[in-house]
Amino acid sequence: MTGPLRIVQYITPSHIGGAEVHVSALSERLRARGHQVTVVCPKGRALVAELAARGLRLRTPRTMGKLDPVTLARLVRWLRQDRTQVIHTHLSTASLLGSFAARMRGIPALATVHGLNTRTCFNWAHAIIAVSNAVKQHLVAQGMAPDRITIVHNGVDLRSMSRADESASVKETWRIPAGAPVLITVGRLTPKKGHRDLMQALASLARDPRWSNLRLLIVGAGALLPALERDAEWLGLAERVVFAGFQRDVLPFLQAADIFVLPSIQEGLSLSALEAMALGKPVVACRVGGTPEVVVDGETGVLVSPSQPDELGDALARLLEEPDRARAMGEAGRRRVRAAFDFEQMVSKIEDIYRRVISHHAAAP
Repeated sequence: MTGPLRIVQYITPSHIGGAEVHVSALSERLRARGHQVTVVCPKGRALVAELAARGLRLRTPRTMGKLDPVTLARLVRWLRQDRTQVIHTHLSTASLLGSFAARMRGIPALATVHGLNTRTCFNWAHAIIAVSNAVKQHLVAQGMAPDRITIVHNGVDLRSMSRADESASVKETWRIPAGAPVLITVGRLTPKKGHRDLMQALASLARDPRWSNLRLLIVGAGALLPALERDAEWLGLAERVVFAGFQRDVLPFLQAADIFVLPSIQEGLSLSALEAMALGKPVVACRVGGTPEVVVDGETGVLVSPSQPDELGDALARLLEEPDRARAMGEAGRRRVRAAFDFEQMVSKIEDIYRRVISHHAAAP
C-alpha cells in the first residue's frame, strides 16, 4: 500500500529518556513525511510539554495504571474517530492498553520494546520492533515467536549533530578548567545504569597525578542522585564530578567531552552512546544488552565487563594515555553511525513495517 497513513503513537513515560526522545523525533519526522500522526501521552507527564513544543497533535488522558478501563474506552473511541490505521506503542503500560484498544477497534498494534523487558505487556501486539538483537533474543528466550519480532536499531538525526560547537559555554557554566580531560555519561540515575561503578573507576583515576584536572559530567536525573553525591564526597571527588541534572539539550555537553562512558549493567540500546559516536567521541562501555551492537571493541571504543570498576578505570586510563588512539576510535564511531544508525533509514524501516502490518491485517480472515 502507498500514500499517507493515519498513525497513533502511544507512550506512558515516567520521565524523559531514550524512548521518549525516540517517540518525539519519530512522530515529528513521520508528520514531515505527510502522515497524520497523533501522540497519546498521559496528562501531567513531562513529555507532554516537549511534544506540544514540537507542534504535534496530542491526546492526554488521565491514565490510572496498566488496566485502566476509562483510558481503554477513550483509546477505542479516538481510534474510531480518527480512522486510525495503526497504533504504535512504547513502554509497558501503553503497549498493554494500546494492544487491547487496537484489537477492540479491529486495527493492528505495533509495539517497540526499548529495553530488556518481560514479554507480558507486549503479548497482544500484532508485531514487535526490538531496538537491538539483544532485546529480540531476550523476548525469544521468554517464549515469544521470533517471526513476530523485527529489529530496528535506534537512529541518530545526523543533521542535528552539525550545530555550532557550544562546549565552551558548558565548560564555563560548570567551571571545568581549560585543558582538563572530560568524561561524560548520560542517562537516568538508577542502579542499572552503573553510575556507582563509574564513581569507583574515577576514584582510581584520580590517584594518578597525570589526571589532576580530570572531570566527569553526569547528565541525568533520578532517585540515585543523593547516593551519588555522597559517593563523590566520600571518595574525594566532589571537585571532579559535575552533576548537571536532566538536560533537554544534551548536545553541548557531549561536545564538551573527550570520552563517553556507558557503565550500564543492563541496556537495550543507548541513544546517547550513538549521539556521542556521531560527534566523534570514543566510547568506553560495559559489554551488556545491545551495546556490543553499537560499540565495536577496539575500533570505535572499548568494551569491559559489567560491575567491574577496576576494569572500567583501566580502559579509561588507556584512552586518556593515548589521545591519538582515542581520536581514531571517535572518527571510526562517527563513520559507523553514518553507515548503520542514520535516523532517516530508521524512519523508513518503521514506515515499511506500518504498511506491512496494515496490509497483512486487512488481508487476514
